[in-house]
Amino acid sequence: MSARESFPRLLLAEWTKLRSVRRWVITLLGAAVLTIGLSYLAASGSRTNINQHADFVGGPHGGPVADAFYFVHQQVTGDATLTVRVASLTPEPFRREVSTGSDRMTKLEDRSPFAQPAAGIMIKDGTRPGSSYASVMLTATQGVHLQWDFDADRRGSASSGARWLRLVRSGTTITGYESADGAGWQKIGTATPKNLPSTVEIGFYVSSPATVYTSRGGGSSSVGERPTSARAAFDNVRLSSGGTWHGEAIGHEDRLGEKGGVRAGGEVTEADGAYTVVGTGKVGPRPPDDDMVEIALVGVVAGLMALIAIGVLYATSEYRRGMIRTTFAATPRRGRVLAAKAIVLGTTSFLVGLAGAVGAFLLAIPVLRRHGFTQPGFPRPSLLDGSVLRALLLTAAFMAGVAVVGLAMGLLLRHSAAAITITVVLVLGPLIIGMILPGTSPRWLMYTTLAGGMATQRAKPPTITLAEPWALIGPWAGAGAVAAWVAVTLGLAWWQLRRRDA
Repeated sequence: MSARESFPRLLLAEWTKLRSVRRWVITLLGAAVLTIGLSYLAASGSRTNINQHADFVGGPHGGPVADAFYFVHQQVTGDATLTVRVASLTPEPFRREVSTGSDRMTKLEDRSPFAQPAAGIMIKDGTRPGSSYASVMLTATQGVHLQWDFDADRRGSASSGARWLRLVRSGTTITGYESADGAGWQKIGTATPKNLPSTVEIGFYVSSPATVYTSRGGGSSSVGERPTSARAAFDNVRLSSGGTWHGEAIGHEDRLGEKGGVRAGGEVTEADGAYTVVGTGKVGPRPPDDDMVEIALVGVVAGLMALIAIGVLYATSEYRRGMIRTTFAATPRRGRVLAAKAIVLGTTSFLVGLAGAVGAFLLAIPVLRRHGFTQPGFPRPSLLDGSVLRALLLTAAFMAGVAVVGLAMGLLLRHSAAAITITVVLVLGPLIIGMILPGTSPRWLMYTTLAGGMATQRAKPPTITLAEPWALIGPWAGAGAVAAWVAVTLGLAWWQLRRRDA
């Protein structure tokens, strides 16, 4: 019999061993039940009132946005063309900075083009915060951009000096241009805002997003903002239809003075057709960091405990009963036995984990929606969403990986209690330590331990604003950490099997 023919038989034999022990089958089913049950309890205790916040702003597509800036504008009807030169853009300095030492505050570094001080031109559906818009702007560090409706971005040149900008409206289409000298123009792109009526506001503006500081550790986290402002000089302002310019702080954001006192949201001064504008605030997306999918899958921790026990016992029971000698007599190549055990256990655990994760998701999401996790702050997640599907599949793979690590620990130690204890500590220990450690210090702990696999539950990007340490890394990084542990522990188990007697 060839090796290719015999390996399926070995897989079948290992599957028979696993399903023949009734208490193991019950424990496998219990892993799914525990995952679903704890997830339901966690969802029942989770609440939010984000949609009732006084400063909550919904965008044209329904999601939460930030819409605060200083706008020098006038009303136009129909097609229009606005041209300006941004002569300079300078963030305003502050004498007093936020301490990041004793209070363990961490500055949030947001490199998004929506999080940069900017000066530019804009066409907007009135002045209501959250209304549709399109803008062409010069940012402080990322060059020129065309943006619209808080989430669409088209990058222009990387220029950081003075820049001519032009915005052209033709029907429902907005086209952005830029120029170095006002003579030769380059097209940046076109935008189609969702709601742009015939009569709109058009003008030039300055924004400067607040600096965000976070503090996490000791099982909790907090977030604070320090307002900032920027100053820009505009000249060569030309609008295809004449009118009177007037300044207005959209969103009523305040800015800090040099001594830390609060000043008005912005100002404009004019001299010989040149304008100096000071503004504050952010124009862009503002989704909450809380992740409904992550909350719905928190019961995975309970399911893992059951799968660890199965993985260890699946390895140690044959040693305890002496059956391992029969197994190795039938299949002398011990590496093949290890591979078969890992495949059978991993596949079974993946299916159990997937069933538990899907069940938890379907049961917990309606509970979360009843407790305030609703639109516009939280769009309803669907099993068909790519990020949700990724979270469910990677979570199941995480559970399977931990079970296989338990198998490897059982083969290495040949002692059930010790192997179960060590594997549980490898998962829970870094989680507990990571909750206690301040700032971003737990990040490398998540990159290098089995606890990092908890990041597979997140459908949203990594963030440092939440208390849970696994939110500091991405889901693929967490899955990679678990895969590395599976490879290393299985390699050690294979080495141990070859050098020790059964």
